[in-house]
Amino acid sequence: MRVAGSGEVLGLLVNAEGDVIPRDSPVLRADDLGVLRGDGVFERLLVVDGRPDLLDEHLARLARSAAMMDLPVPPERVWRRGVDAAVRAWRGGAEMSVRLVITRGAEGVDAPTWYLLADPVSPALLDQRRDGVSVLSLERGLDPELTERAPWLLMGAKSLSYAVNMAAQRWAREHDADDAIFVAPDGQVLEGATSAVVIARGRTLLSPPLSLGILPSITLGRLFAAAEADGWRVGFERLTVHDLHRAEGVWLVSSVRLAARVHTLDGKPLADVGPHEQVARLASPRPV
Repeated sequence: MRVAGSGEVLGLLVNAEGDVIPRDSPVLRADDLGVLRGDGVFERLLVVDGRPDLLDEHLARLARSAAMMDLPVPPERVWRRGVDAAVRAWRGGAEMSVRLVITRGAEGVDAPTWYLLADPVSPALLDQRRDGVSVLSLERGLDPELTERAPWLLMGAKSLSYAVNMAAQRWAREHDADDAIFVAPDGQVLEGATSAVVIARGRTLLSPPLSLGILPSITLGRLFAAAEADGWRVGFERLTVHDLHRAEGVWLVSSVRLAARVHTLDGKPLADVGPHEQVARLASPRPV
């Protein structure tokens, strides 16, 4: 890891052997199918004070996404060794994010490529945890009923094909918002561009069901389990944008951003009576 002259911490690169190598080292071939076709999967997790957050759950979801794409997965011990190497080498503060990446590998070779990237949590995400976000609802264009009928669409997989997600976030920023929530053609709420959607109705937390073809959120799972233990009711329910406007609180939940309150939706302020501090606490890593 290097530290730039301005004090900015530059991230780590860990190769398949578990070695921390210079960030600009060649890892991918030019004909790697992860580059040419977005053919691969990834996970991103938070490390706090040297403790990888929910690593078991991230490894399980990585294996699930890879199975959906018929992609070989390195043994868990390989990933754990790589994460341990990144944690030992990290000099960038209390929090870092780690990406676990698998690509199909070079075209015609039939050997996957894998590596890890470790980076500081961006100031923008830290700001969103504290200040919340403004969001646009954008149509994704896929019928949720295709989830079971068309598994080749990979709905619910965390693949490298994130061009649409990034385009949605750029569109939002170009239109004076921070992020996007995808909706189905029939108006049902699906998920954020890189997050799950949660609303509060009184002492009940709700999120759209996975049957709509959305990514199973690991942080949402932690939030719901902690909320139930704290006396909340939780559940999955089909929601519309109208439901978001009527809710007592709306959040985007993800592994590194944790829980960011949505304060504005499609240019309209949302209610500020929701239990934001409680939800933020319940979504956060607990001390070991």
